[in-house]
Amino acid sequence: MANTSSNSSEVFDVPSDYEDEQFTDDLVIEELPSEPAGVTPRSAGGSTPVDSFSYEAGGISISVPTGCFLNHYIEGSGKRITAQRAGVDCGGPAALLAKFCNTRIEYHYANTSNKTYKVVKGPLNTSCKTGQVPMWSRDTDHTLAHYGKACAQLFVNGKRRSVQCHYISS
Repeated sequence: MANTSSNSSEVFDVPSDYEDEQFTDDLVIEELPSEPAGVTPRSAGGSTPVDSFSYEAGGISISVPTGCFLNHYIEGSGKRITAQRAGVDCGGPAALLAKFCNTRIEYHYANTSNKTYKVVKGPLNTSCKTGQVPMWSRDTDHTLAHYGKACAQLFVNGKRRSVQCHYISS
């Protein structure tokens, strides 16, 4: 069954295939209206492993084993971002062994040519945390200058250690 409008853009109803499914006699199918055109709220979340590494902080050699992940969440619609959060969590032995000192999370925004056009630097965490880098939230409503990607980048003691990106497209 197709619903068409008189203008040049047509809207089609794609039926669901229920061929091999059995239903009860009192089946209820609820159909919800779609979001208005151009107002599709979006959100995304992703995790990227933090590779194992070693570094020095305060004259002490520190090793971070595998088992930690940079988590990055973004909310918004189109080029508009309403909230963004990123942090690191570790699991298994890394939750007890990984120590993160002098950390910073930055948000980098790049255009579709993969050229970074904006960097937002989070606060420098000078204390050391075991098994995590605290979540940094940027709940400032803002509109990106370009389509492309929004990335969270983890810096430990001044060196980039992990990157997690979400692609922003029309």
